[in-house]
Amino acid sequence: MCARVAFLAGTTIAGASLFLALAAAPVAAGTVEANYAATLGGFPVGSGSLTFDVGQTGDWRADLSAQVRGLAAIVANRSASATASGRAQPKAQTSKDYALRIEGGAEPNHVDIAFAGPNVKSVSATELHFPGWDRRIPLLPEHKKGVIDPLAAFVLPLAPGQDPMAKSNCDRTAKVFDGRVRYDLRMTYGSTMEVQGKEGYSGQALVCAVAYRPIAGYRPLSPAEEKFERNLEFSIWFVPAGGDARVMIPYRVVVGTPVGLLQVYAHSFRVTGTRTAAEGAAETTASIPAGN
Repeated sequence: MCARVAFLAGTTIAGASLFLALAAAPVAAGTVEANYAATLGGFPVGSGSLTFDVGQTGDWRADLSAQVRGLAAIVANRSASATASGRAQPKAQTSKDYALRIEGGAEPNHVDIAFAGPNVKSVSATELHFPGWDRRIPLLPEHKKGVIDPLAAFVLPLAPGQDPMAKSNCDRTAKVFDGRVRYDLRMTYGSTMEVQGKEGYSGQALVCAVAYRPIAGYRPLSPAEEKFERNLEFSIWFVPAGGDARVMIPYRVVVGTPVGLLQVYAHSFRVTGTRTAAEGAAETTASIPAGN
């Protein structure tokens, strides 16, 4: 698997697990506790857990942990944890902070980012060593402006009264900075699909095709790798987060790799929250089957 496909896999597992957990959370504010799984070519490759807190103003915070599982653990027995916070609004996504910890490999991988509005306030990232000449496209100060963190890129806010299944909802570009690389995730309309989950969401899903475009801080690929990535399959199935929700979140995320499709899905979650002080607490438990 080439380096950039590995990046997409990691970003997909982290981001998708976060926002998949919101699929059964129509409450105005609350906490989501979720477990998720990832498969590659039909084989299990990862699992993890998530705690997600969201407020009535759209402010959110997430704590995520993940572990390589199955046969993949023979190749890379690694664990990861990430925390992030931000605010989801119809016309602007903003990040507040982001931290990533990956352990268990040849060397640790740590990233910390603080944001001030749409701009990076400070960043610290472990210096990673690669064999040979590690040539990268220069990362300049302007590449840290007008950006969000990798987890925030997986939520799609809606304006009040906006049709969740409108094709135009896919027409957006997430400008992301992950601590080392500045890249765009450009989304375009793919199709509208029917989702029939045995438990959890049942209804329409807006499928957005995603194109990854590196901007700066990345290592240039060979012509063969570039040809593969131009034809890389990457799609997100967005569904509304509740009946009157103003947020679209992923029900499923699919990324093509040289050894098969990487799919990430939530298989269980627990939601607790309060609609208003008078209504008291609301609590639900459900699961999303892998085959739907």
